[in-house]
Amino acid sequence: VVIAVDYFKKIMASLRMIFGGELRSYQSLLIRARREAIIRMKREAEAVGANMIYNVRLEFSSIGMQPNPVGGSEILAYGTAVRRKV
Repeated sequence: VVIAVDYFKKIMASLRMIFGGELRSYQSLLIRARREAIIRMKREAEAVGANMIYNVRLEFSSIGMQPNPVGGSEILAYGTAVRRKV
């Protein structure tokens, strides 16, 4: 899942960085992206007939480099999908 930050959130985060504190606007984007990555992983596992996922991992990377940062993040969710008989 790749998410981008809009200008309003960038402005609010810039102000927060001046005064200190949590960057809640970025935090909500990352929470949403993490949730979406897990949902997509579950859907792919179900599509191949799996009913469980073991060893789930989440990886995060930032998108953009100076001097022109894009202001986005990438979250990757992966694990081992298995079909277990109950």
